[in-house]
Amino acid sequence: MQPLPTLLGILLGAGALLVAIGFRKLTNKSQDEDQRKKGFWPLNAGLVLAALSMYMMASN
Repeated sequence: MQPLPTLLGILLGAGALLVAIGFRKLTNKSQDEDQRKKGFWPLNAGLVLAALSMYMMASN
């Protein structure tokens, strides 16, 4: 069993999860503006992880 496909799947899944968490936090109107802006961090980190995973999949 090769570990690379498993690692890429984990990266893609973690990225998708972080994007969902960040997007949910950004669209939550019950929080104040500063708390909602903190949702950009997981959203951006998730996009980077997903893009990195897709790049690594395409290059292999």
